[in-house]
Amino acid sequence: MPESKAASKNSSWIYGINPVMEALAADGVGVFAVYVGQTCKNIEKLAASASLKAVPLNVVGRGYFERFGNVSHQGVCALIERRNFLSIGTLIDSAPPEAVFVILDEIEDPGNFGAILRTAECAGVNGVIFQSRRNAGITGVVEKASCGAAGYVPLCVVSNIKNAIRLFKDRGVMICGADSDTGIPVWDADFTASTAFVLGSEGRGLRRTVRELCDTAVKIPLYGKIKSLNVSVATGILLFERKRQEKNKFTK
Repeated sequence: MPESKAASKNSSWIYGINPVMEALAADGVGVFAVYVGQTCKNIEKLAASASLKAVPLNVVGRGYFERFGNVSHQGVCALIERRNFLSIGTLIDSAPPEAVFVILDEIEDPGNFGAILRTAECAGVNGVIFQSRRNAGITGVVEKASCGAAGYVPLCVVSNIKNAIRLFKDRGVMICGADSDTGIPVWDADFTASTAFVLGSEGRGLRRTVRELCDTAVKIPLYGKIKSLNVSVATGILLFERKRQEKNKFTK
C-alpha cells in the first residue's frame, strides 16, 4: 500500500528491529509497509517475515530515517495501523472472569510507559487503560521500549480514567491502587479475584481523587536507602505477585 494512502488512516511509525518483527507477527497490528536501510544486517530475516504477511519491503537510503530524530532505529521502520485498541466496554466484556487490568494515572514518560506495556504483556494482563491527555501515547519511542509488546496487549484509551474505574467497580472488579503512603504491604493483599491495578506517575503517585476511588491500596516494602521504585518495576512486582497468588489458588 502506498505510504501516502496508509498515512491517511489511523497509522503511526515504529522503528527498531524487535518492534518491527513483533508488529509483523502480532494480530493486533496491521503493517502497511516495512522500510529497511541498505546496510541493515537483518534484511533477509525482515524480508522473510514481511513476505509471510504479504507486506511490501522497501530498501531505502540512510536519509529516510531522519524523520525519527536521534533515536536508535537500527535502519528499520514500518508504517502500521494498530488494531488492539478496544472500547472500555469491549475490554471488560471480552476478559475472562478473573481478569487482571492495569490502569495508568498520567504516566507521561514514554520509556516508562513502554516498559509497563512490556511487563503487562509478559504477565498476561487482559488490558491496559490510559488517558488520552497527560499520558504518553503509543509512539515509536514507546513501541521500542515495549519491545513490541504494545502490539499484543489489549489497549484502551479513555478521556478520564476515573470514569473507567467506576465502570470497573460496577462490573465487580477490585480496584487496587499503588500507594506507598497509605497502602498495606503487597504480601498481605488478596489479588485472587478480578483486579485492576492503578499506578500513578513517579513524581506524584496517584492523584487524590483517583486514590479515593480505589477499593484498597498496597505498597511495596523497601529495604534500602532509596525510597521509591521505578513505576515499571513496581508494576512488575504487583503483577507477578498476583500471578503467584493465582497459581497457589489453583494448586491447593
